Amino acid sequence: MGKFAMAAAVALAWTAPAFAAAPATAPVPERISTEAFAALASFSNPRISADGKRILAIAYAGGEKIILVYDIDGADGRFTRINVGDKLEVLSARWAGSRRVLLTVYGINKEMGIELPLSRLFLFDLDTKEMKALGGDKIGGLSGGNIIYVDEQGGYILLEAQRTVWSAPSVLRIDLDTLKTKEIVQPVGGVWSWYADAGGAVRAGLGSEGDKYFLLYREKDEGTFRRINRLNFDNIEALMPIAGTDQGYVRADKGSGRFGLYRYDFSTQTIGEPLFEHPDVDVDDADYSRRTGTISAVEYTDDRDRILWFDKDMKAIQAKLDRALPDRTNRVISRDAADDRMVVWSTSASDPGIYYLYERAKGRLSELARPHAALDGKALAPVAAVHYAARDGLTIPAYLTKPIGRGDKGLPLIVMPHGGPFVRDKWEYDEWVQFLANRGYAVLQPNYRGSTGYGKKFVEAANGEWGRKMQDDLDDGVRWLVQSGIVDPKRVCIMGGSYGGYAAMWAAVRNPEIYRCAISFAGISEVRGILRYDPSTGVARRYYRDWRDRVRGDAKFNLDAVSPLTRAASLKVPLLIAHGEKDTRVPVAQSKKMDEALKRAGIEHEFILYPDEKHGFSKAEDATDFLKRVEAFLARYNPAG
Repeated sequence: MGKFAMAAAVALAWTAPAFAAAPATAPVPERISTEAFAALASFSNPRISADGKRILAIAYAGGEKIILVYDIDGADGRFTRINVGDKLEVLSARWAGSRRVLLTVYGINKEMGIELPLSRLFLFDLDTKEMKALGGDKIGGLSGGNIIYVDEQGGYILLEAQRTVWSAPSVLRIDLDTLKTKEIVQPVGGVWSWYADAGGAVRAGLGSEGDKYFLLYREKDEGTFRRINRLNFDNIEALMPIAGTDQGYVRADKGSGRFGLYRYDFSTQTIGEPLFEHPDVDVDDADYSRRTGTISAVEYTDDRDRILWFDKDMKAIQAKLDRALPDRTNRVISRDAADDRMVVWSTSASDPGIYYLYERAKGRLSELARPHAALDGKALAPVAAVHYAARDGLTIPAYLTKPIGRGDKGLPLIVMPHGGPFVRDKWEYDEWVQFLANRGYAVLQPNYRGSTGYGKKFVEAANGEWGRKMQDDLDDGVRWLVQSGIVDPKRVCIMGGSYGGYAAMWAAVRNPEIYRCAISFAGISEVRGILRYDPSTGVARRYYRDWRDRVRGDAKFNLDAVSPLTRAASLKVPLLIAHGEKDTRVPVAQSKKMDEALKRAGIEHEFILYPDEKHGFSKAEDATDFLKRVEAFLARYNPAG
């Protein structure tokens, strides 16, 4: 499990942690073992129970992903272990009261011969140690794990779920004592997101027809929904009705081109004054406190994660954390019902992070866990937020990591585009980046057009630009670094996972004059195929409502023209392909087809399958094997020197 110390055993002073970024001008650091970088987080996503007595977390033990529940005040240090088996992937774990755990899991279902991912919900009882599936025969579609409300005492939940693959979701009320399930809101065509208020009343549903939104709204539970077709916002992500009133909040784009958080009158459909909007980036989330009945904070990401507290007590605690742990991202990620005990996550781009337990009444911060204890005291490379201009003038945000002790000029470079593509990179620890920097490479992580968080125009700049301007943005980052003298133009490779794997394979085909080699993990080789497979949908997910149209772009645009698979025979640079055979996000067939096409063309390449892996690594030995293959591949085709 790595180092794991609970607050009852160890009380820490308010001091900075052991991890620290070394300056780039320092001597060349020791070579850190591949195993240390590849080690899976021994502890992640901790959540504290409502009564503040237990911690729920995801962990890896013996190559297996498990859920742990730990009694904070217990003297014996024992865990309750929850195991869902190797056929299901746990997406999230949360409390229902203080004695029950809800697990949203991910699996595979076949429809008409096509493999499709599906989600389901399970309940684990800490007293009986029993695991039970929820929803029964009222769930028959792909989506069956989206919780929209949990009773504060853990007596029942409201679950958004499909009856069939083809239907929109209904809302189910599940009694957690008896497991009896009742459909309380029937499905409505086009409505993929339902919203409950803090009292558990389903108050609103958000839908779309074509490119237009509509809202279903009612003033109280069990009333009739009225349909509102004319909505005075351009895009919407979340509705937060306040119990007992027609007032609430909405996270939406009011016309600025960015998501902000606004007051909202549901009865008049009027957006009021903003609680918060940022001039450059989107609001990512809002924290709604059941204790106070108000919004307590908003979250956003500029170069790194930020939180702005409206709650004066939490604002004071945040200030105290930031003074005690400077030059880091410090987040209160979970609180008990009384806001007394809190889980704090403290990290940076050159620090894999530490979890703390903060006890407000005692004014005490105690170390909870170091998920990557093998890197304690190791010199990791500094990561800088940078910007550069794309060839059409668009400013591209990015992160540049320089290897320690190698100077600032003529460095070998690995371009590492993120997955998604509708996500973004930020200033946070990345094991691949730090591994490559430790081996002597500079790493560029571009937030190419289409990356989310920078507003509507930045996302829309990527419409129809897979393999075109989105790819130009990567190449232009190389050009910028070469022109500045930081990078040697003859020593550039590209590496990525998922969409980043696509970009790597496409770069190898499209621009062999720029890249000496390419590495793809779980990459997309056939764009048309992933459009058929990926079920991502729902109007409440930022920029996802019309994501297929964003990829397709102009109706005349030929997706095969930007698919590595169709151009495999023209590959001219070394390529390493890796994929997990149990991948439920990007089917392994995407890489197998590319391998077969390259073999038919007689083109030498490297291909590795990991039989037990999904869309990432769950076994440290596989993660280690992959990084060792990456190191050997780069040493052969783009040595750091």
